[in-house]
Amino acid sequence: MSQPSIHIDIVSDIVCPWCWLGWRYLKQAIDQSGKEIHVDWRPYMLDANVPKEGMDYKSYMKSKFGDAPDNKFKLMRQHLEAAGPDAGIDFRFDGIPRRANTFASHQLMRWAQGQGRANDMAEALFRAFFTEHRDINKQNILAEVAEEAGMEPNIIVDLLRQNADAEAVQAEIDEISRAGIRSVPTYIYQRKYLVQGAQSADTHAKVIEKILTEIET
Repeated sequence: MSQPSIHIDIVSDIVCPWCWLGWRYLKQAIDQSGKEIHVDWRPYMLDANVPKEGMDYKSYMKSKFGDAPDNKFKLMRQHLEAAGPDAGIDFRFDGIPRRANTFASHQLMRWAQGQGRANDMAEALFRAFFTEHRDINKQNILAEVAEEAGMEPNIIVDLLRQNADAEAVQAEIDEISRAGIRSVPTYIYQRKYLVQGAQSADTHAKVIEKILTEIET
C-alpha cells in the first residue's frame, strides 16, 4: 500500500533570507516525517523594479530601510545571523555586492523543477547570493550555479539568452499576486492550508501530521 502523499507549494524569492531559513526548517520537518512529500517552488519578486543588471546592495538597502543604527533591516539581519548557524546557514550580509533582479533565477528554478532538481537549485542560489557573494544578475554566474545543482551549464546559457519561459514565469508571478500572497516565504499545503513566514520545524511537523490524519481518516 502506497504512502499518503502531501503536496507543498513554496512561494519564495532568492533574495529573501527568511525564505532560505524557512526552507531549512521545512526540510527538517519533511526529513523527520519520513513521508512522501512533494515540493513545488513558486516565483515571487520582492521588488520587480530592480534593474536587470541589479543595483549596489548597500545603496539599495539604505534606500529601503534608511541608515539609522536601529533600522528594521539591521535588526532583522542580527536575528538572521544568530539563527542561521543552527539551520546550517552562514549569512554574510556585509559582503553582498549587488541586489539582484531575480527574474532569471526564477526561470532557472522553473527549469530545475522540470528536472526534479528545484530543491538543489534553491539551495545553490541562496548560497551563491547570501554566503558566496556571487552576482546572480549575470548569466554566466547563473549557469555555474545551475551546474552545481546538476544541470548542464551550456544549455542554461542558451535558455537565458533566449529568455525562455519568460511569459510562463511572469504568468505564475501574476497568479500568485492575484491569490493575495503579499509576503514570503509562504507555504501552501494541499492547495488549502497556508503557513507564512520562516516558521519552525515543529510548526511544519504539526501541519504535516494534521494533513496525514485527514488523509488517513
